[in-house]
Amino acid sequence: MNNQKNHRLPSLNILRVFEAAARHLSFKKAAEELYITPPAVSHQIRTLEEQLGIDLFTRLNRSLVLNPAGEQYFAQVQHALQQLQSATNELISSQTKSTFTINTVPMLVSTLLAPYVHSFQEQQQDFNIQIDSDASRADFAIETLDVAIRRVKGDEPNLIYRPIFKIAITPVCSPLYLQKNPQANLDTLQNCRLIRTSVDMANWPLWLKQWGYAAPKSNELMLNSFRAVLDATQSGAGIAMGYLPIINQMIERGDLLTPFGDKTTLYGEPCLVYRKKDKDKPIIKAFELWLNNLLFELHWSDKKN
Repeated sequence: MNNQKNHRLPSLNILRVFEAAARHLSFKKAAEELYITPPAVSHQIRTLEEQLGIDLFTRLNRSLVLNPAGEQYFAQVQHALQQLQSATNELISSQTKSTFTINTVPMLVSTLLAPYVHSFQEQQQDFNIQIDSDASRADFAIETLDVAIRRVKGDEPNLIYRPIFKIAITPVCSPLYLQKNPQANLDTLQNCRLIRTSVDMANWPLWLKQWGYAAPKSNELMLNSFRAVLDATQSGAGIAMGYLPIINQMIERGDLLTPFGDKTTLYGEPCLVYRKKDKDKPIIKAFELWLNNLLFELHWSDKKN
């Protein structure tokens, strides 16, 4: 516990005068810097010394020097003023920074952008980053966004689509599900509870059709988000459709199993999307480079810039 008595602080203006006078070791030069007169500087310094009850300068005939107390106080006051200036600069800058807005589906927010986008922001100190998560297709014509990541390529003439990786789908479940449900027949999918998501109703029918399976007659679990599907699957609630390579790490850790092995179905090629007129903007180029390198490092893509 600090029992030191707090004394009344000198005014900020007096401290600024002291810092300038101590830095220049001249009342005249301090006055020129602060656009006041030398007598005004002298008066402010005398007021400060009287308030502190301590002399800070040794006044010689034609020179001015700091005494030991003045040297100690100068170092601390200068540091404090610099911190105040820095805090002020950062506050004002944070309110005037441009915002770089990224739009994509919730699945890619939780697995790709949210965990890693901080590394991009560290490269772009002049920008605030905003991520809009929306299952619907963002409209560049009416919405304030800079880039989007869309699951399928569009044909808008004013937009550029850059394919960034390929998605394949295959059923996944947790080891716990197989332990709890020995009656589940993976050869026919009968007696298997399927977990579906209302934001993507096409994945199961497409996979079942390609690989010749009939939809199981057992009850289903319908959830409204990719994150909820993953949580339910890991807890052993059923078999869900997994998106590769998005869940590769969960498979590698053993959190999820792929009971149907190599039976995968190509399910799209997400694209980075931005306006043609923005293609030469440095921030757009920087984001595309960062994203491509990240996808390569995550083994979602074999392309590296």
